[in-house]
Amino acid sequence: MKTTLFLFLISPFILFADEIQYDIGSELESNRISTVVLFHYRTDAFRLETATNFNLDGNDFIRHASIDVRDMYKARKGDIIRLEESYREGKIYRVELLSDKVRRKKYFVLSKDLKQLSLILPEPS
Repeated sequence: MKTTLFLFLISPFILFADEIQYDIGSELESNRISTVVLFHYRTDAFRLETATNFNLDGNDFIRHASIDVRDMYKARKGDIIRLEESYREGKIYRVELLSDKVRRKKYFVLSKDLKQLSLILPEPS
């Protein structure tokens, strides 16, 4: 009885929960040292997204989604990124890193990682 009541109460949250849709041109900021990883190559982001979708076990995951650490950038506190283009129906975004401290400016990020960043609202003119 308690389980049925619990499922009945929580079902609207499960059924009507929408994924956050980000608009192209939005700017997001890292408020703390986070686990948001930016990939230099689009194929690296595609391989990682595919491996997580298929729930591969440990060895298969490592074989399929291994990425060279030199082609990744871990977002630091205060880093701001701007969304430029969407791939795979919004699961992967090409972003521009708006920082003068980095050599590379264009990266790719998984949309599930964007939840850890905060949206910067445009200033009213």
